Amino acid sequence: MDFIKQLIRLHYGIEVSEIKKLTVGAGSNTYFIVTDSGKYILKNANVNEANNPQNEPPLCEYLLAKGLPVSEFIKDISGSYIATHDNNMYHMQKFVEGTSYDWNQAPPWLLSESARTLGKIHMALADYPRLPTGIGEGFFRHMTPKTALRSYERSYRHAMQINDISSADDITFRIELMKRFPAMDIQSGKLTRKNTHGDFFISQLICGENRINAVIDWTTACVHPVVWELMRSYVYAAPECRNGEIDPAAFTDYVKEYLKFAELTKTDVKMMPYVFYYQISVCDYYNQYYQSAADNREIYLKQAVLSTKLMKWFDKNAGDFSELLQRTINVIG
Repeated sequence: MDFIKQLIRLHYGIEVSEIKKLTVGAGSNTYFIVTDSGKYILKNANVNEANNPQNEPPLCEYLLAKGLPVSEFIKDISGSYIATHDNNMYHMQKFVEGTSYDWNQAPPWLLSESARTLGKIHMALADYPRLPTGIGEGFFRHMTPKTALRSYERSYRHAMQINDISSADDITFRIELMKRFPAMDIQSGKLTRKNTHGDFFISQLICGENRINAVIDWTTACVHPVVWELMRSYVYAAPECRNGEIDPAAFTDYVKEYLKFAELTKTDVKMMPYVFYYQISVCDYYNQYYQSAADNREIYLKQAVLSTKLMKWFDKNAGDFSELLQRTINVIG
């Protein structure tokens, strides 16, 4: 930890009295910092196609000016939000007091506030310069059931080699599903795509008493189909989804809260279940878990297990779910 103290002294001119490495997320090294001037979070985020930590501070500055509850970053002694040290990129933000709920532990007020906050974010970012593409046409072109099948077969062999029988059973289901995966006319070009958080879900929400104090971790901010992030934020938060089951009526209420601040089209509503079902089906989280060297790589396995449960539900219910949403959610266009 002496290295981090020296880094902060050199780049920020701040003396650290206490430092603790956090184990949240698998894509960065994050530290809780205590100083005489306040508490901070220092993050050394991985830079890759999905993670763009240099975009996070100016984006949050923009959203703060719009009245959104997000992180407040501080500049280093050179006046930059980004401090480069030993070819690594760091930034530091003020610590936000509050509680972070675990997956599928959201109280009712948070479910509603989560949907409203996401809607506000989409509206606030409408005039922001276009962010990198997340799930776009390239995703549906390259991430196919055929390529997913090959990945799952490799993951299955690895699971058996290390005697990970539970994962092997889940991967077997995924293999069989990919062999018979239904043809889906996603019509990705007709989906509403907007600048967004990119990873908006319950673990990124710092909560006070019946309010969200801050939406954190904007390193993956990008352009996504809004319905993908809307459904993803729900399934990681709603208690009934811990077993992979979705309450269509409860999810409809969630969408209606979102619609108080943002808009969807009829195509969005129709394709919402299919877009999310497709994405979790063709992404091999088990391979991410096996290949990751991150201290907190178990998050990939947790994601893999939940998404497999959800796939089993969608396998039986996607069509009926889509029809119900179209009957109960009124949108124009």
